[in-house]
Amino acid sequence: MKRVAILVETTRSYTRDLLAGVSRYLQQHGSWSTFLELRAPESAVPPWLSGWDGDGILTRTHSAEMARAILAAGVPTVELRSTKHTPGLPFVGMDNALIGQAVAAHFLNRGYRRFAAYTLDTEVFFQERVSNFVTHLKQAGASCALLPARGETSPRDWEAHQANLIRWLDSLEKPVGIFATNDQLAVRLLDACRRAAIAVPEEVAVVGCENEETLCEFASPALTSVRFDGLTVGWRAAERLDRMMRGE
Repeated sequence: MKRVAILVETTRSYTRDLLAGVSRYLQQHGSWSTFLELRAPESAVPPWLSGWDGDGILTRTHSAEMARAILAAGVPTVELRSTKHTPGLPFVGMDNALIGQAVAAHFLNRGYRRFAAYTLDTEVFFQERVSNFVTHLKQAGASCALLPARGETSPRDWEAHQANLIRWLDSLEKPVGIFATNDQLAVRLLDACRRAAIAVPEEVAVVGCENEETLCEFASPALTSVRFDGLTVGWRAAERLDRMMRGE
């Protein structure tokens, strides 16, 4: 029986769907002995990994330190988050080009002709989502206003951030469709709209990304978001790793 470590955070809707996809694959194609622990994106490198005698790894790698530990294990590995830290590994994940295109088509099909994006540049996949959103709009003859997100570390920072966001929203000609790079940013947008008495979706329509259920349901009004197909990603990643462990 193959021994597989699954280094995937369990804190998000998408990653839980991803794990369900791995489970479905194993139910139909034979079991592995799996090591799965509760993890968050900021979880440290597991201390047992340096001496682990296993056969394969499924990972969502969030740091260079984790990447070094995974590569040092020397076993077949499939990356499920980004190739930023693990460029030499096979990758299974969502197509960010299609995500940006889908959101643009969503707004255009509903008659919007003014657009904006609330952006984040901390990851390449965030940049790809917005870049392809803007490109698709340009092909349709439309322009797009951009606001880069700022971080916040205290209530005072948060208040200043939201005040800046409200000023930006007030400056936009309405009605406008706004794409938020992820659901956290989309929730910030909805909060700013509430504070500024801007009607959603009559004046500002917001679409998030990743469909994090806790955030989408907590938001007021409930957030529209691009849902990732974690089940298929998990299935295909498990299938790929299975083949690699057989020497293919």
